[in-house]
Amino acid sequence: MRKKMLVVLLLILLFVFPATSYADSPITATDFYEAYKDVKMVQRAHLEGVMGVEIAEYLSSPENPVDHKAAVINALSWRFEGKSNAELYTYYLGLLYHMSITELDTDFLSADEIFCLGYLIAMDDYFHPENAIVLLEEAQKMMKESFTVSMVLALVKAQIAFEQDWCAAWKIIEQVLQNADLKQDLRPEAKKIIVNYMILYREYCK
Repeated sequence: MRKKMLVVLLLILLFVFPATSYADSPITATDFYEAYKDVKMVQRAHLEGVMGVEIAEYLSSPENPVDHKAAVINALSWRFEGKSNAELYTYYLGLLYHMSITELDTDFLSADEIFCLGYLIAMDDYFHPENAIVLLEEAQKMMKESFTVSMVLALVKAQIAFEQDWCAAWKIIEQVLQNADLKQDLRPEAKKIIVNYMILYREYCK
């Protein structure tokens, strides 16, 4: 089942294209990588905007903190016509685990890799954030204490809610902010960038 899930997600990335533009939205307007510009791989991701071997290696390395990985993906950014960074990372994972992408499933991946792949899917095609939810929710179950993982998942969920209910988009973020059980593994400056944008939606809550 998981194997089929990854194949379906990859096909979606290849053949689904955006139809409208959201210049300001939870995914596109929260450039929290700005708080990590001292991290060399974040700088590189921002300059290149395309997944390369070294960036892929960085995302898969257990030595790198999950918030740095999230910042790298955030720095790779988005594009109206879509990107293919998730597809490129999937090919890298196939090479890493010595299997084709049709054989690859989440049983072979670490929690960080599942998280990174999910976030890449969301950034590549922010018009269809629902395609990233399954992977991000699976990663969140494996890293329940991570504020970073919970916040990225919340941003993607807020992107979905944003299309219908701006108040709901804020409440999704607020729920994570109020969760005292989470380990604060995202830099305060990064958290501030996210909140400063998302709080704009709070005024639509009655």
